[in-house]
Amino acid sequence: MNLIDELHSIATTLSDAGVAYAVCGGIAVTVYGATRSTKDIDVRIAPKDLPRVLDLVRPLGYVFAAFPLILDILLAAASFSSCLDDRVRIDLPEGPLWVVSRAPLLRMKRMAGRPQDLADLEKLDARDE
Repeated sequence: MNLIDELHSIATTLSDAGVAYAVCGGIAVTVYGATRSTKDIDVRIAPKDLPRVLDLVRPLGYVFAAFPLILDILLAAASFSSCLDDRVRIDLPEGPLWVVSRAPLLRMKRMAGRPQDLADLEKLDARDE
């Protein structure tokens, strides 16, 4: 299975179960027009949904142990608690995909401050010019 197929499987599973989520990270950067490669899927969820989300994605083949994962589940807590209220729906042939809105994405990238995040910010800023 490739990253795109996995993304759609996760999105469909969470949507069908009524779980509010927002894709962020490299995939969201690409959605906003600054294409870059990524090896994982970053998904923000409400802290209360964590046990349920873990149960939902296990049948998709995700085993949560101390190994590199392709699915990073990030909790929308504290300064990111509103990112699920302000997410953007993208309708794709495979089904809807919810993505974190641009402002919280930029804030996440600034807070992380890693070289890749700074490069993402630069690309996204260049798209605004």
